[in-house]
Amino acid sequence: MTPAMTLVVTPLHPLFVARITGVDLSQPIDEDIQRAIEEAMDTYAICVLPGQHLEDEQQIAFSRFYGPLEVSPGIGRKSAATSPTARIRHREIFDISNLDQDGGILGESNPRASFMLGNQLWHTDSSFRRESATWSMLHAKAIPPKGGDTEFADTRAAYDALPDAMKIRLEGLVAEHSLWHSRSKFGGYAPTEEERKSYPSARHKLVRRHPGSGRNALYIASHASHIVGMPVEEGQALLHELMEFATQPQFVYCHKWQIGDLVIWDNRCTMHRATPFDATDEVRDLRRTTIIDTTPEVLVG
Repeated sequence: MTPAMTLVVTPLHPLFVARITGVDLSQPIDEDIQRAIEEAMDTYAICVLPGQHLEDEQQIAFSRFYGPLEVSPGIGRKSAATSPTARIRHREIFDISNLDQDGGILGESNPRASFMLGNQLWHTDSSFRRESATWSMLHAKAIPPKGGDTEFADTRAAYDALPDAMKIRLEGLVAEHSLWHSRSKFGGYAPTEEERKSYPSARHKLVRRHPGSGRNALYIASHASHIVGMPVEEGQALLHELMEFATQPQFVYCHKWQIGDLVIWDNRCTMHRATPFDATDEVRDLRRTTIIDTTPEVLVG
């Protein structure tokens, strides 16, 4: 018989982020535990669950409690086919690593290595999709001895701190988000025509109401290419100003990974980025599941 689990939620930052202990996600969890995690996420937007030594199938099963999952497009891979001996065999797992499917370190000239460099920009997972993402869950299998941290920014707290005049200015504004816009800025990955068609741009309000907390949040980051209906340079200047404001130190938490960490974040009210590490010599193997946002946006303004 599985022993009863008692969640302990400990804040890690004055504004957001909590550690959750007392749960083993490799074991079945009941609805009370599921809801308790959801309540913690609504409050803190990011939850760190240490010591979760999960198989990919267990991560997928847990993620599905909270909605349907995106499938990885395998961008930068030679073939979408997966061999039985491949490191990652499930398309619901996004490979956030510097490894190929046989476990070898990618060379600097590898297309996927170029694509992954874009993760060092502040971003929000899947904002380039019309059905964007609610939560992402990233699980650490191997980490480098130095670097490769993940920084998170709280866009609810950033919105709250904006001057009233800026809040009024942002009402009703819509930004266009493109995966290829962010990848052209850093890494220089050149998508195939098929990839470009598979991932068209999407439009989202600059300010969105976060349903779990009822708070407003900025919805920006590196995929946001311009503001609809505004001269491109003016819109990009506004996006840059908001990014600089939202990533001030008081709004940022840096997670230093340990093997077995599962970090869950809410893409609707946070941004994140990876910090550099020696990707040609050290291994960083993290695996992400991403929950599709199937609810219509609650528009603000």
